[in-house]
Amino acid sequence: MAEILITGGAGNFGRTLGNALREKGHSLRLFDLPSCDFSFCDAWENTRVIAGDILRPETLPEALEGAQWIFHLAAVLPPASEEDRRRTFRVNVEGTRCVVDACTCIRPEPNLVFASSVSVYGDTTGHSGLIRSEHPVNPDDIYAESKVEAEKVIRASQVPWVNLRISGIAIPEFLDPPEPWPWTKEQRIELVSLADVVTAMLNLVDVKALLNKTLIISGGPTWQVTGEDYVRHWGEVMEIPLEEMSFLEDRNGWLNWYDSSESQALLAYQKTTLKDFLAQLKVAVDEATGE
Repeated sequence: MAEILITGGAGNFGRTLGNALREKGHSLRLFDLPSCDFSFCDAWENTRVIAGDILRPETLPEALEGAQWIFHLAAVLPPASEEDRRRTFRVNVEGTRCVVDACTCIRPEPNLVFASSVSVYGDTTGHSGLIRSEHPVNPDDIYAESKVEAEKVIRASQVPWVNLRISGIAIPEFLDPPEPWPWTKEQRIELVSLADVVTAMLNLVDVKALLNKTLIISGGPTWQVTGEDYVRHWGEVMEIPLEEMSFLEDRNGWLNWYDSSESQALLAYQKTTLKDFLAQLKVAVDEATGE
């Protein structure tokens, strides 16, 4: 079993990943801002909460010392990332640099897993094939630009790393639809369930062959639909007619269909089909509405 640090450990992603790692027997360190609520892990065994800030290097050594793996999730996410470019780059790029620099002072150096995004590819709707990990990056928003720069920081370091370019994450919760959905009706989209992303990260701890690789983490063939098809299925579960939801019209979103064969072969994480996810969403809706 490994000693694992999660930056951004108090967020939804961090909590879900932490719980899965804990259940597998790993020892955890959850690192996040002092203002965060860590009460969710009060009863967790073999778990340390370390309040700090990735932009304050003096708070990192305690968190890093003795860690074998670091899952670097801390970031400013959309839509907040698009509101303040300076803040987004400070957290997403300079924060990553602080984490990497702190890792170089630890012996032995921990393995760093970076949560990047397929948004780094930008608008790929003109590409007819599946998008592969080596597809050229062409970011077209602040968040994607910050991820491209953070990836450069990691690759230039001497720290062993795994770079995961994660597709849009689908969570089976009772939520209002976005206005608009971040894609066009005709656009090819491929999301991935949060549970499957967590499974990928859980499994990579045991796969040394992954070090210094960039992999796409996406849902797989069952999730490869058009934007309109996905929203229609989602709306049927939520009982919201397609006509009441809107799509991008003046530009394309950054999603597409992906070649995830390499990551799936290494990590065996694609457990949740789109049909499975919609069934999970139906359960969440029924629980939320008392049906």
